[in-house]
Amino acid sequence: MDIVFIPGLNNTGDVFRDVSAALPAHLRSHCPDLPPLEHIEALADAVLAAAPARFYLAGYSFGGYVALGVLEKARERVRGLCLMGSSARADSDAQKLKRQQAIQSLDAATYVDTASSSVAPFHPDNRQRPDLVARRRELASAYGAQRYLAHVRATLQRQDRSHLLDGSVPMLWLAGSHDAVVPVQQQAEEAAQARHCRYVEIPGAGHLLPLEQPQAVADALSRWIVRTP
Repeated sequence: MDIVFIPGLNNTGDVFRDVSAALPAHLRSHCPDLPPLEHIEALADAVLAAAPARFYLAGYSFGGYVALGVLEKARERVRGLCLMGSSARADSDAQKLKRQQAIQSLDAATYVDTASSSVAPFHPDNRQRPDLVARRRELASAYGAQRYLAHVRATLQRQDRSHLLDGSVPMLWLAGSHDAVVPVQQQAEEAAQARHCRYVEIPGAGHLLPLEQPQAVADALSRWIVRTP
């Protein structure tokens, strides 16, 4: 069985390296990098072009927006959908303003420092872990300012896709217990409103759950896939 992982902002597919390593051998993981495209629909097309014929789909943060775009385009190819640290809703006016400001203030020369300097997205217990801080900087460096700019524009323009949480495919929703980027309460509410959706809160994780708790993420995915027809 195949599972396609889609990374978030400031992350390449390598953000799932430890999650993939912790999966059982019968699950083949695909962790593509997203190209610097400015529309969710175009990014979804890129994912579909490289994906297996049928697959489980896991989108992290911004990757969840792309995963929902994939589901809208090719529901028949998706065996099950996992959203982690994400949302199916469109941006609020306040969020749109914040993203516009991020676009306007972007300085390619200082992008890596800006993208990796704040430890706030981590769980409080993980903020002083040098391995996680270093991994985050490596990911931002590989991701780059051009891709960040394109993906923020794609985020800003994305549609509300809450209607896709209709139970047509089985769902798993993973939330870090201390996610301060996409509030845990919001994620729990969206998961509760979705049909045929299992909600799992990952202890000891903030927003960066694939980095912070890869074993727990892999275990939750494995248990869910076993139960999914």
